[in-house]
Amino acid sequence: MKNVKVGMIGVFDMLKFKNLKRDRMRMIESSSQAPLENEYDINALARHYHPDVQNVVVKEVLEEAEGVRSFVLVPDRQRGTSGLAPFKAGSYVNLRVRIGGSVASRVYSLSSSPRDVLEEKYMVTVKKKDGGFFSTYLFDQVGPGSRLSASEPFGRMTYNRIRDAKTVVAVAGGVGITPFISMAKAIDEKSEDFSLILLYGTRTRGDVVFKDVLERLEKDNPGKIRVVHVYSEEEVEGAEHGFITSELIRKYAPSDGPYSLFASGPDVMCGFLEKQLPALGLERKYVRIERTPDSIARDDDGTYTIKVHSRDRVFEIEAPACETVLASLEKSGFAGRNMCRVGGCGFCRAKMISGDYVATKYEKLRLADKDFHYFHPCCSYPLSDMEIIVPPEVVLPQTDQDLKRS
Repeated sequence: MKNVKVGMIGVFDMLKFKNLKRDRMRMIESSSQAPLENEYDINALARHYHPDVQNVVVKEVLEEAEGVRSFVLVPDRQRGTSGLAPFKAGSYVNLRVRIGGSVASRVYSLSSSPRDVLEEKYMVTVKKKDGGFFSTYLFDQVGPGSRLSASEPFGRMTYNRIRDAKTVVAVAGGVGITPFISMAKAIDEKSEDFSLILLYGTRTRGDVVFKDVLERLEKDNPGKIRVVHVYSEEEVEGAEHGFITSELIRKYAPSDGPYSLFASGPDVMCGFLEKQLPALGLERKYVRIERTPDSIARDDDGTYTIKVHSRDRVFEIEAPACETVLASLEKSGFAGRNMCRVGGCGFCRAKMISGDYVATKYEKLRLADKDFHYFHPCCSYPLSDMEIIVPPEVVLPQTDQDLKRS
């Protein structure tokens, strides 16, 4: 047997270990018998910044342009929402509503100032889309007093002083101006500190949204905000004509340093802009693009059956080949968790047990997602009967009566 020398520190460690059970029992016996707090401050703070759902009431509806309205939203205290979550300029929310036995949800950028949250209000600006189910519902059925539900604010097209350059060149198409209105308001109120060069593309002057607001913000913030109108179907003195190309961006972008490039608008505009990016030579970290959801034209007019597992629920839904899996879930009344509806954020991420699907080119999956058969229902169309596992649904009002104007 070898002789092992144990130093004084080692002896104390051994004694401490030997007495560990005794010391723990003494601590337990001497502790307070008072019940634990119902909620800790850190949990309340997390829920305030990241609520599962925010119940809101429409306070006001503003006519911004032909076919474009802004909806001012405030907390619905009767349904348990006492305040609205803070957000950074450029964020969006997912508005949801239960209509009959179906759920409808769409993503809209916040056009209000981040400071407006202190006055307990959001503003979203919506263009009525031909054939658009949700925008038509908002225009035809929603007015002051109407009740909706909103997600927490979300989005990656927000300014970050560590990542971004001091100047942002923003490219907006049509109602894609909304996140940049929020940014301009944030610069004006000094809650954001960067320079904004806004290239705003519309067909004509009549299609410009927030014209007076843009003029005021530019006038009140010389050197910080510049607005350049680009009309594709009209030649106007003092404005650009045509499309927003790499040459036009270089014309107005800083030549003496880096700049960030943000873009928001229709998918066709964003696709055109992406082809212009190589000519600009920007680092990828400086580029962020948010587009409207893409779709796939399907020749298949069939309908498939999807078996859905969600926690302890199992049910089946009918899924037309021409609709996304998420849309079919919502039509069945299931309030599926989702945010961007383009395929990038992963909030709707679901697991495929069996079946096949086709997705738009914007579905962004990790390598592990592909290996373990995860997909994004928001941008995926069924090619066969399917069996899937989805996250539990968001809790929404259950009856039409909950949505009627108070």
